[in-house]
Parts: sequence; structure tokens; C-alpha cells
Amino acid sequence: MNKVSFIFPGQGSQFVGMSKELSNNFTVVKRLFEEADDTLGIKLSKLCFEGDPDDLLQTMNAQPALLTASLAAYYASREILELEPQLLAGHSLGEYSALVCSGFFSFQDGLQIVRKRGMFMQQTLVNGVGTMVAVGNISVSILESLCQEISTDSGIVSIACHNSDNQYVLSGHKEPMSRIVEQINRLEHSKVNYLTVSGPFHSILMKPAADKLAVELRKFPLRKGRWPVVSNVTALPHDEFTIYDLLYKQMISPVRWTDTMDYLYQNGIAIALELGPRKVLGQLMRERYPSISTFSVNTSSSFKEVEQWLSKRQTTRKVTLECLEEGFAAALIARNRNGDYKQHMEGVVYPSQQIRNWINQLQDNKNDTVYDAVNTEVLELIRTILTTKQVPEQEQQTILNMI
Repeated sequence: MNKVSFIFPGQGSQFVGMSKELSNNFTVVKRLFEEADDTLGIKLSKLCFEGDPDDLLQTMNAQPALLTASLAAYYASREILELEPQLLAGHSLGEYSALVCSGFFSFQDGLQIVRKRGMFMQQTLVNGVGTMVAVGNISVSILESLCQEISTDSGIVSIACHNSDNQYVLSGHKEPMSRIVEQINRLEHSKVNYLTVSGPFHSILMKPAADKLAVELRKFPLRKGRWPVVSNVTALPHDEFTIYDLLYKQMISPVRWTDTMDYLYQNGIAIALELGPRKVLGQLMRERYPSISTFSVNTSSSFKEVEQWLSKRQTTRKVTLECLEEGFAAALIARNRNGDYKQHMEGVVYPSQQIRNWINQLQDNKNDTVYDAVNTEVLELIRTILTTKQVPEQEQQTILNMI
């Protein structure tokens, strides 16, 4: 199955200049940023295109900026690419981008929610006591042991993100974090990197902000989403009854991105488009599942790369369809050794009619899900025709090898 997923980056991916090229080349993107400016009453477009990096780093600015940049990539892609997603997912703040893209929240409501979310987070950060650290080349069991060993009631550190089997993010108070970092640095091949974020996100230290967000969320109506969105908390698709509760929990719970990638793979995702600045999620996906064709889409040139891949795919599909038709023709002209009229009607005539109808559909249908399902069904019907005709096994295999 060649299903498509759209994935959306989280805070930390923002940079001054993001989406400017898209705004210059796509009217829909220019209007999207104008709408964001009007909705929030600030010049979000200027902040993204040519603002002060320190201003963009502030959580209350970074979150609506990233949401808008991700939606800009989505709307621009719709004008060029013919891809229909089956699953959406986003990392941390990116989960909101996914929910807005799917339609669970309107763009205007989504902007106001993440602006408030960012404000609540900043209000919770007292005197810069919290921090986040990315660590690599260390097992999750060792990290859990270190967090448990060093954390106290007044100094907490916990795992905030499971990004891959080789990359985690810790979140918590600065003092115990420095002691954990010191111990990690003693381990051979370990990697440590303090993140440029303004607080200890996805930890219990965010509970005051989460409590305020829970009240704020209820002010915004939920709509029916067009595509399923995978939750950071459960690594399973949201339903309309739990979205508010899971978005509350998301602020104080670890991001289960590794499990999310596993869910996408296990549900047949073969193409993933990262919509938004930088290439963080795309790189994580390529490392874990090289078989998934992954593209980071945030400039006009990145769309061309996807277009070229789709063009090659269309050529491959054309060849596959030709082989399918050749195999079908060979099955029809194969000698019939079965004299039972009823069996011939049920096992040869009717399947042949179905195959002709479905091959006609495949010639016009660009939906990969339909294509793969019908392709598999046609192959099984050809097997039925050959078996019903009592074609020798070796001849059957020769015909099937043509497909």
C-alpha cells in the first residue's frame, strides 16, 4: 500500500526567513500570512520573514509562526502536488498544525490557541529555572534511571521526547539537569546538546500552563477532521471525544514520536511529506524507515523534487499496468482443460469482466490506495482464471511472472 502522510515540525525548527520565498511565489501563502497578521493583531509575517531571532524564539511568537509556516507549505503544495494523505502527525506544536490542516480547528482558532498556549508556557517559566537537553547514543533505560536517581521533589528531570531509538530529549530544572548532563558526558560516544527553547516543555513543570490551556481550549469549537491525526500522547489517531483532554496531557507528557513513526509505517505509509521549516522529522523518518519516501517541503524547489519523484512513479505504474494487461491476455488465450460450463462462467467469464472494468479504472485513477488494492485484486482474479482452466502449474507461473 502506498499511503501518504503529512508530518509537521515542532518548536525549535523556526528561523528568520522561513516561508518568505513561498510568500513571494504563492498568492495563497501571502494571503495566509495576511490572515495571521489580522487574526493575532501583530506583524507575524514580518517576524517570520525578517524579524529579530530573539523575538521569534519567544514561545508565544514561535508557536503561531510555526503553525502558519507549516500551513503555508501545505497550501502551496496543494497547488502543485496531487497527493491525498491518509494520516497526519505533528511533533509537539506540530500536532496543532496537523489538527488545523485536517480541519479539526479553523486556522484562525488554531492561531489563537497556540498563541495562548505559548503565553501560558512563558508565564509558567519563572527566572529561567527550566531547560531542555537533546541526548544521543544512550539507551532509554539509562536515561530513565538517571532521571529517577537525580530528581527530587524540588528538582525534576524527565524524558520529554522519544524522537528515535538513538535520540531523546530531557526536560526539567536546570540544576539537576546539569548533574545528569555531567554523568552522560562520561559515557563513551554519548552526545548532549542544550536546546534553544525557553522552558522545560513536556514535563510536569508545565502543569500550571496546561491547566490554563484546558480552560482556553473549550472556548474553541471542534470540527470534523478530514484526515486522522495521530496524538503525541497515545501514538494513535485522535477521536472527537478526547482531543481536548489529550492536548492538555500533551503539555505534561513525553512526545511519543518513535511510536508515531511506527504507527505510520505499520499502517502502510510509504510517502511522508514534512510540511514546514527545516528537515528534522524527515531525517528521523529516513533513519528509522528508509523504505518510506520522505520529503521536506518548504520551498518551491522542494516541490519540484517531489514532482520528479511522482513523475517517475507514474512511469513505473504505466509499465506495471502494461504487464498486468499482458498477463491478463495470456491467461485468456491459455488452453482451457475444464469442460464444466458453470465453473467456466464463475471462474473465467465473470472474473474476466471484472478485470476489464478494473483495468479501465486503473488507467484513469491516480489514487495510490485504489491502485494498489485493485492491482492486487486483478492479480488474484488472474490466478482464479488460470486455476479454473486447469492450466499446468509451470505455465501458470510463467504467466504470473509476466505481471
